[in-house]
Amino acid sequence: MKTERKLKKRLRLSSDAEYLHKDFHGALCQAVKYLDDRYGKEHTCMYLKQFAEKYYSPLSARLKENGLQELERHWQRVFSLENGDFEQFYDNEKLVLKVNSCPAIAHLKKIGQFVTERFCQTTKVVNATICKNAGYNCSCHYERGKGRCIQTFWKE
Repeated sequence: MKTERKLKKRLRLSSDAEYLHKDFHGALCQAVKYLDDRYGKEHTCMYLKQFAEKYYSPLSARLKENGLQELERHWQRVFSLENGDFEQFYDNEKLVLKVNSCPAIAHLKKIGQFVTERFCQTTKVVNATICKNAGYNCSCHYERGKGRCIQTFWKE
């Protein structure tokens, strides 16, 4: 019993750690390349849509209920946690996210890890799915491999 208590005190839970998933981006690059090569780009997009529908359904629901401020909060949290260089602002009724330096691409380049040319396409597919399920639309204009983009979100 005493040994069990000591062991429990030494165990760390994932919830004890600061959230940061920079190494996930490398796995995503490899997964996209594998799916593209094995099944084709269309199937990769279908997979990303299915993932986004499940994983981001709470975000889509909040977006639908509360509007663009939910996306603004989401991006603020994500980019702050990853030390991203970004700006957010409203242009008329649209939320604009300007990514000056993508933390994912910067991290992968820093450690010399493979970055698929379709990495930024994952952002486009996932964002479009989140938005569509909430009655919103979006665009993403990026410079391939540069780690910069402008993402825009608006009510349909």
